[in-house]
Amino acid sequence: MSGPLRGRPWGPGQRPGGPGPRGPGRALRPAAATAARTPFVVLVVTLLAGGLIALLLLNAAVNRDSFELNKLQKETTQYTDEQQQLQQEVDGYGAPGALDRRARELGMVPGGNPAFLAPDGTVRGTTRPATAEPSPPQGTPTASGQGPTAAAGGPATAPTPGR
Repeated sequence: MSGPLRGRPWGPGQRPGGPGPRGPGRALRPAAATAARTPFVVLVVTLLAGGLIALLLLNAAVNRDSFELNKLQKETTQYTDEQQQLQQEVDGYGAPGALDRRARELGMVPGGNPAFLAPDGTVRGTTRPATAEPSPPQGTPTASGQGPTAAAGGPATAPTPGR
C-alpha cells in the first residue's frame, strides 16, 4: 500500500473537513474560545478560593467557641459543687440539734406549752414564764449515755419535758 493510507490521509497543515491549510478565520477560533472561557475559569477559581477562606474562618470560629464552651462547662461544674457544699452547710444549720445548740448558746430556753387566742379574744391554755433548765456539767455523760458531745458533733442536751 502506498503512503497516504498509512498515516493521516491529509497533508501537513490540513485538517479533515477544512478547505486547505488553515482556512480563513480558523486560526482565530481557538484563541477566541479560550478567551471566552477565561472569565468563567476565573469565576470558578474565585468562588472556590472564597469558599475555602469562608470555611477556614468558620472552622476557626467554631474552634474558638468550642474552647469557650469547655471553659464555661468547667465553671458551671465548679459553681454546682460550691452550691451543693453551701446547701449542705445550710441544711446542717437547720437541723434540729444544731438549732437547739445555737439557741442555748444565745441564752434561749424552750417555751413550754403555748396558749392560743380564740376568735372572740379569749385565751385558751395557761401561760407560764419560760425557765432555763440546768445544763449538764461539762465532761459528765448525759441521759443518752454519751459524753458531753452528741453523735451529731455538738453538745448533747437532756430531753425537755413537754416536747
